[in-house]
Amino acid sequence: MNGSSNIVDRVLQTNIYIQPIHFVLAVLANALNIRILSSSALRASPCTHYFLTYAILSIIYACLLCPIQFARSFSVNLIHDMISCKLHAYFLFAIPLQANLMIILASFDRFCASIQLNRLQSLNTILIARRNIVLSILFSLCYMLPMLFIYHWNDSSKKCFLQNNLIIKIYISSQVLVYYVVSPVLLVIFGILTIYNIHERSTRIKPLISTAAHRRTETQLARMLFLQVLVHFIFILPFGILYSLNSFVPSTEIPKIIAIRLICVTWQQGDYFISFFLYILSANIYRQEFMRIINSMNCSIHRRTDYFSPRLQVQYDKIELSVKTTYSLA
Repeated sequence: MNGSSNIVDRVLQTNIYIQPIHFVLAVLANALNIRILSSSALRASPCTHYFLTYAILSIIYACLLCPIQFARSFSVNLIHDMISCKLHAYFLFAIPLQANLMIILASFDRFCASIQLNRLQSLNTILIARRNIVLSILFSLCYMLPMLFIYHWNDSSKKCFLQNNLIIKIYISSQVLVYYVVSPVLLVIFGILTIYNIHERSTRIKPLISTAAHRRTETQLARMLFLQVLVHFIFILPFGILYSLNSFVPSTEIPKIIAIRLICVTWQQGDYFISFFLYILSANIYRQEFMRIINSMNCSIHRRTDYFSPRLQVQYDKIELSVKTTYSLA
Protein backbone atom coordinates (compact mmCIF):
# COMPACT_ATOMS: atom_id res chain seq x y z
CA MET A 1 0.00 0.00 0.00
CA ASN A 2 2.88 2.36 0.81
CA GLY A 3 4.36 1.65 -2.61
CA SER A 4 1.10 2.65 -4.28
CA SER A 5 0.87 5.81 -2.18
CA ASN A 6 4.42 6.70 -3.18
CA ILE A 7 3.31 6.70 -6.82
CA VAL A 8 0.85 9.50 -6.07
CA ASP A 9 3.51 11.39 -4.10
CA ARG A 10 6.01 11.14 -6.95
CA VAL A 11 3.42 12.42 -9.44
CA LEU A 12 2.60 15.32 -7.13
CA GLN A 13 6.28 16.19 -6.73
CA THR A 14 6.62 16.69 -10.48
CA ASN A 15 4.30 19.68 -10.08
CA ILE A 16 7.19 21.56 -8.45
CA TYR A 17 8.69 21.90 -11.92
CA ILE A 18 5.67 21.54 -14.23
CA GLN A 19 3.16 23.94 -12.66
CA PRO A 20 5.34 27.09 -12.78
CA ILE A 21 6.02 26.36 -16.45
CA HIS A 22 2.31 25.82 -17.13
CA PHE A 23 1.43 29.02 -15.29
CA VAL A 24 3.95 31.20 -17.14
CA LEU A 25 3.05 29.70 -20.52
CA ALA A 26 -0.70 30.03 -19.93
CA VAL A 27 -0.53 33.66 -18.79
CA LEU A 28 2.05 34.79 -21.35
CA ALA A 29 0.59 32.91 -24.34
CA ASN A 30 -2.98 33.99 -23.65
CA ALA A 31 -1.95 37.59 -22.93
CA LEU A 32 -0.34 37.61 -26.39
CA ASN A 33 -3.49 36.02 -27.81
CA ILE A 34 -5.62 38.77 -26.30
CA ARG A 35 -3.29 41.48 -27.63
CA ILE A 36 -3.12 40.05 -31.16
CA LEU A 37 -6.81 39.12 -31.43
CA SER A 38 -7.73 42.65 -30.32
CA SER A 39 -6.02 44.13 -33.36
CA SER A 40 -8.14 45.87 -36.00
CA ALA A 41 -7.32 43.19 -38.59
CA LEU A 42 -8.89 40.41 -36.50
CA ARG A 43 -11.46 41.84 -34.10
CA ALA A 44 -13.89 42.63 -36.93
CA SER A 45 -14.81 38.93 -37.09
CA PRO A 46 -17.31 37.51 -34.55
CA CYS A 47 -15.19 34.35 -34.30
CA THR A 48 -12.37 36.43 -32.80
CA HIS A 49 -14.56 37.34 -29.82
CA TYR A 50 -14.99 33.66 -28.97
CA PHE A 51 -11.21 33.20 -29.18
CA LEU A 52 -10.73 36.23 -26.92
CA THR A 53 -13.12 34.87 -24.32
CA TYR A 54 -11.39 31.49 -24.49
CA ALA A 55 -8.03 33.19 -23.82
CA ILE A 56 -9.42 35.08 -20.80
CA LEU A 57 -10.96 31.89 -19.37
CA SER A 58 -7.65 30.08 -19.89
CA ILE A 59 -5.80 32.67 -17.80
CA ILE A 60 -8.41 32.44 -15.03
CA TYR A 61 -8.21 28.64 -15.07
CA ALA A 62 -4.40 28.68 -14.84
CA CYS A 63 -4.49 31.19 -11.98
CA LEU A 64 -6.86 28.91 -10.04
CA LEU A 65 -5.40 25.46 -10.77
CA CYS A 66 -1.63 25.98 -10.97
CA PRO A 67 -1.19 27.37 -7.40
CA ILE A 68 -3.30 24.52 -5.97
CA GLN A 69 -1.33 21.86 -7.84
CA PHE A 70 1.98 23.53 -6.97
CA ALA A 71 1.11 23.69 -3.26
CA ARG A 72 0.10 20.01 -3.25
CA SER A 73 3.61 19.09 -4.37
CA PHE A 74 4.80 20.43 -0.98
CA SER A 75 2.01 18.57 0.87
CA VAL A 76 0.18 21.87 1.39
CA ASN A 77 -3.53 21.55 0.72
CA LEU A 78 -5.11 24.90 -0.14
CA ILE A 79 -8.50 23.15 0.00
CA HIS A 80 -8.81 23.03 3.76
CA ASP A 81 -12.47 23.54 4.64
CA MET A 82 -16.02 23.12 3.37
CA ILE A 83 -16.16 26.45 1.51
CA SER A 84 -12.88 25.98 -0.37
CA CYS A 85 -13.88 22.38 -1.15
CA LYS A 86 -17.12 23.40 -2.81
CA LEU A 87 -15.75 26.48 -4.62
CA HIS A 88 -12.77 24.51 -5.92
CA ALA A 89 -15.04 21.84 -7.42
CA TYR A 90 -17.44 24.44 -8.81
CA PHE A 91 -15.01 26.75 -10.62
CA LEU A 92 -12.59 24.08 -11.81
CA PHE A 93 -15.46 22.37 -13.62
CA ALA A 94 -17.41 25.48 -14.67
CA ILE A 95 -14.50 27.26 -16.37
CA PRO A 96 -13.53 24.33 -18.68
CA LEU A 97 -17.20 23.99 -19.67
CA GLN A 98 -17.33 27.70 -20.53
CA ALA A 99 -14.12 27.40 -22.54
CA ASN A 100 -15.52 24.37 -24.36
CA LEU A 101 -18.68 26.30 -25.22
CA MET A 102 -16.52 29.05 -26.74
CA ILE A 103 -15.02 26.52 -29.15
CA ILE A 104 -18.49 25.21 -30.06
CA LEU A 105 -19.78 28.74 -30.67
CA ALA A 106 -16.71 29.56 -32.76
CA SER A 107 -17.36 26.42 -34.84
CA PHE A 108 -20.98 27.43 -35.34
CA ASP A 109 -19.81 30.93 -36.31
CA ARG A 110 -17.51 29.46 -38.98
CA PHE A 111 -20.40 27.35 -40.25
CA CYS A 112 -22.63 30.43 -40.54
CA ALA A 113 -19.87 32.34 -42.32
CA SER A 114 -19.41 29.55 -44.86
CA ILE A 115 -22.99 29.42 -46.15
CA GLN A 116 -24.97 31.61 -48.50
CA LEU A 117 -28.27 31.85 -46.61
CA ASN A 118 -28.74 35.39 -45.36
CA ARG A 119 -30.95 34.19 -42.54
CA LEU A 120 -28.14 32.15 -40.98
CA GLN A 121 -25.43 34.62 -41.95
CA SER A 122 -27.29 37.21 -39.86
CA LEU A 123 -26.30 35.13 -36.83
CA ASN A 124 -22.68 35.79 -37.74
CA THR A 125 -22.41 39.27 -36.20
CA ILE A 126 -20.36 40.72 -33.38
CA LEU A 127 -23.47 41.77 -31.45
CA ILE A 128 -24.87 38.25 -31.62
CA ALA A 129 -21.46 36.83 -30.65
CA ARG A 130 -21.31 38.98 -27.52
CA ARG A 131 -24.84 37.95 -26.57
CA ASN A 132 -23.96 34.30 -27.09
CA ILE A 133 -20.88 34.67 -24.89
CA VAL A 134 -22.90 36.15 -22.04
CA LEU A 135 -25.63 33.52 -22.33
CA SER A 136 -23.11 30.65 -22.47
CA ILE A 137 -21.33 31.91 -19.35
CA LEU A 138 -24.65 32.18 -17.50
CA PHE A 139 -25.56 28.68 -18.66
CA SER A 140 -22.25 27.26 -17.42
CA LEU A 141 -22.52 28.95 -14.03
CA CYS A 142 -26.10 27.72 -13.56
CA TYR A 143 -25.48 24.22 -14.91
CA MET A 144 -22.55 23.70 -12.53
CA LEU A 145 -24.42 24.92 -9.43
CA PRO A 146 -25.06 21.33 -8.23
CA MET A 147 -21.28 20.97 -7.80
CA LEU A 148 -21.65 23.20 -4.74
CA PHE A 149 -23.83 20.54 -3.12
CA ILE A 150 -22.52 17.18 -4.29
CA TYR A 151 -19.01 17.70 -2.90
CA HIS A 152 -18.52 17.66 0.86
CA TRP A 153 -15.61 18.15 3.25
CA ASN A 154 -14.52 15.34 5.53
CA ASP A 155 -12.96 16.81 8.69
CA SER A 156 -11.43 13.53 9.84
CA SER A 157 -9.56 12.75 6.60
CA LYS A 158 -9.16 16.41 5.56
CA LYS A 159 -10.31 15.59 2.04
CA CYS A 160 -12.98 16.76 -0.38
CA PHE A 161 -15.29 13.92 -1.41
CA LEU A 162 -17.92 13.44 -4.10
CA GLN A 163 -21.16 12.14 -2.62
CA ASN A 164 -22.63 9.07 -4.25
CA ASN A 165 -26.34 8.53 -4.88
CA LEU A 166 -28.67 8.06 -7.84
CA ILE A 167 -29.43 11.75 -8.43
CA ILE A 168 -25.73 12.66 -8.35
CA LYS A 169 -24.94 9.84 -10.78
CA ILE A 170 -27.57 11.17 -13.17
CA TYR A 171 -26.08 14.66 -12.94
CA ILE A 172 -22.53 13.37 -13.47
CA SER A 173 -23.83 11.38 -16.45
CA SER A 174 -25.22 14.58 -17.93
CA GLN A 175 -21.82 16.23 -17.48
CA VAL A 176 -20.08 13.40 -19.28
CA LEU A 177 -22.74 13.46 -22.01
CA VAL A 178 -22.49 17.23 -22.55
CA TYR A 179 -18.72 17.59 -22.34
CA TYR A 180 -17.44 14.35 -23.85
CA VAL A 181 -20.22 13.26 -26.25
CA VAL A 182 -22.47 16.13 -27.39
CA SER A 183 -19.64 18.67 -27.57
CA PRO A 184 -17.29 16.56 -29.77
CA VAL A 185 -20.20 15.53 -32.02
CA LEU A 186 -21.21 19.17 -32.56
CA LEU A 187 -17.63 20.20 -33.25
CA VAL A 188 -17.20 17.43 -35.80
CA ILE A 189 -20.54 18.20 -37.52
CA PHE A 190 -19.88 21.95 -37.77
CA GLY A 191 -16.32 21.30 -38.89
CA ILE A 192 -17.31 18.93 -41.71
CA LEU A 193 -20.12 21.19 -42.89
CA THR A 194 -17.86 24.25 -42.83
CA ILE A 195 -15.14 22.50 -44.86
CA TYR A 196 -17.75 21.31 -47.36
CA ASN A 197 -19.33 24.76 -47.71
CA ILE A 198 -15.97 26.50 -48.16
CA HIS A 199 -14.97 23.97 -50.81
CA GLU A 200 -18.26 24.33 -52.68
CA ARG A 201 -18.15 28.11 -52.57
CA SER A 202 -14.52 28.30 -53.71
CA THR A 203 -15.24 26.09 -56.75
CA ARG A 204 -18.42 27.89 -57.84
CA ILE A 205 -17.91 31.53 -56.92
CA LYS A 206 -14.89 33.77 -57.36
CA PRO A 207 -14.83 36.36 -54.58
CA LEU A 208 -14.73 40.01 -55.51
CA ILE A 209 -11.42 41.82 -55.12
CA SER A 210 -12.99 44.09 -52.50
CA THR A 211 -13.87 41.11 -50.34
CA ALA A 212 -10.78 38.99 -51.01
CA ALA A 213 -8.93 40.18 -47.90
CA HIS A 214 -11.99 39.56 -45.75
CA ARG A 215 -12.36 36.05 -47.21
CA ARG A 216 -8.70 35.29 -46.49
CA THR A 217 -9.13 36.37 -42.87
CA GLU A 218 -12.27 34.25 -42.48
CA THR A 219 -10.56 31.21 -44.00
CA GLN A 220 -7.53 31.58 -41.75
CA LEU A 221 -9.77 31.88 -38.69
CA ALA A 222 -11.46 28.65 -39.75
CA ARG A 223 -8.06 26.97 -40.09
CA MET A 224 -7.05 28.19 -36.61
CA LEU A 225 -10.27 26.78 -35.20
CA PHE A 226 -10.01 23.36 -36.88
CA LEU A 227 -6.48 22.85 -35.58
CA GLN A 228 -7.50 23.95 -32.09
CA VAL A 229 -10.47 21.55 -32.06
CA LEU A 230 -8.24 18.64 -33.03
CA VAL A 231 -5.67 19.38 -30.33
CA HIS A 232 -8.49 20.09 -27.84
CA PHE A 233 -9.72 16.50 -28.23
CA ILE A 234 -6.22 15.12 -27.69
CA PHE A 235 -5.81 17.04 -24.42
CA ILE A 236 -9.23 16.54 -22.80
CA LEU A 237 -10.18 12.94 -23.60
CA PRO A 238 -7.74 11.11 -21.25
CA PHE A 239 -8.98 12.99 -18.18
CA GLY A 240 -12.60 12.65 -19.34
CA ILE A 241 -12.32 8.87 -19.50
CA LEU A 242 -10.82 8.60 -16.01
CA TYR A 243 -13.23 11.17 -14.53
CA SER A 244 -16.17 9.16 -15.86
CA LEU A 245 -14.67 5.92 -14.54
CA ASN A 246 -14.05 7.30 -11.04
CA SER A 247 -17.48 8.94 -10.89
CA PHE A 248 -19.48 5.85 -11.85
CA VAL A 249 -17.24 3.22 -10.25
CA PRO A 250 -15.93 4.63 -6.93
CA SER A 251 -13.95 1.44 -6.27
CA THR A 252 -11.56 2.49 -9.07
CA GLU A 253 -10.22 5.34 -6.93
CA ILE A 254 -7.08 3.42 -6.00
CA PRO A 255 -3.63 5.09 -5.78
CA LYS A 256 -2.48 3.95 -9.22
CA ILE A 257 -5.61 5.27 -10.93
CA ILE A 258 -5.42 8.49 -8.90
CA ALA A 259 -1.80 8.94 -10.03
CA ILE A 260 -2.79 8.45 -13.67
CA ARG A 261 -5.68 10.90 -13.21
CA LEU A 262 -3.28 13.51 -11.80
CA ILE A 263 -1.05 13.02 -14.84
CA CYS A 264 -4.11 13.51 -17.07
CA VAL A 265 -4.97 16.75 -15.22
CA THR A 266 -1.45 18.03 -15.93
CA TRP A 267 -1.75 16.89 -19.55
CA GLN A 268 -5.13 18.64 -19.92
CA GLN A 269 -3.62 21.92 -18.72
CA GLY A 270 -1.66 22.07 -21.96
CA ASP A 271 -4.94 22.82 -23.73
CA TYR A 272 -4.94 26.26 -22.10
CA PHE A 273 -1.71 27.60 -23.58
CA ILE A 274 -1.22 25.62 -26.80
CA SER A 275 -3.65 27.82 -28.77
CA PHE A 276 -1.07 30.60 -29.23
CA PHE A 277 1.37 28.23 -30.94
CA LEU A 278 -1.43 26.73 -33.06
CA TYR A 279 -2.51 30.18 -34.23
CA ILE A 280 1.07 31.10 -35.12
CA LEU A 281 1.44 27.84 -37.04
CA SER A 282 -1.85 27.92 -38.93
CA ALA A 283 -2.65 31.56 -39.80
CA ASN A 284 -0.51 33.99 -41.76
CA ILE A 285 -2.54 36.99 -40.61
CA TYR A 286 -1.90 36.01 -36.98
CA ARG A 287 1.86 35.79 -37.62
CA GLN A 288 1.80 39.18 -39.33
CA GLU A 289 0.02 40.79 -36.37
CA PHE A 290 2.44 39.14 -33.96
CA MET A 291 5.46 40.45 -35.89
CA ARG A 292 3.88 43.90 -36.13
CA ILE A 293 3.56 44.00 -32.32
CA ILE A 294 7.17 42.83 -31.89
CA ASN A 295 8.38 45.48 -34.35
CA SER A 296 6.38 48.22 -32.63
CA MET A 297 7.92 47.21 -29.30
CA ASN A 298 11.41 47.37 -30.83
CA CYS A 299 10.66 50.80 -32.29
CA SER A 300 9.45 51.98 -28.90
CA ILE A 301 12.64 50.74 -27.24
CA HIS A 302 14.78 52.45 -29.90
CA ARG A 303 12.89 55.72 -29.44
CA ARG A 304 13.52 55.62 -25.71
CA THR A 305 17.19 54.83 -26.33
CA ASP A 306 17.47 57.70 -28.81
CA TYR A 307 15.78 60.01 -26.30
CA PHE A 308 18.10 59.17 -23.42
CA SER A 309 21.34 58.76 -25.43
CA PRO A 310 22.01 62.52 -25.95
CA ARG A 311 21.40 63.19 -22.26
CA LEU A 312 23.70 60.35 -21.26
CA GLN A 313 26.34 61.63 -23.68
CA VAL A 314 26.14 65.13 -22.17
CA GLN A 315 26.57 63.67 -18.67
CA TYR A 316 29.49 61.57 -19.86
CA ASP A 317 31.14 64.62 -21.46
CA LYS A 318 30.73 66.61 -18.24
CA ILE A 319 32.30 63.82 -16.19
CA GLU A 320 35.17 63.47 -18.66
CA LEU A 321 35.78 67.25 -18.64
CA SER A 322 35.74 67.28 -14.84
CA VAL A 323 38.30 64.49 -14.69
CA LYS A 324 40.60 66.24 -17.17
CA THR A 325 40.33 69.51 -15.19
CA THR A 326 41.24 67.72 -11.98
CA TYR A 327 44.29 66.09 -13.55
CA SER A 328 45.42 69.40 -15.08
CA LEU A 329 45.21 71.15 -11.72
CA ALA A 330 47.17 68.38 -10.08
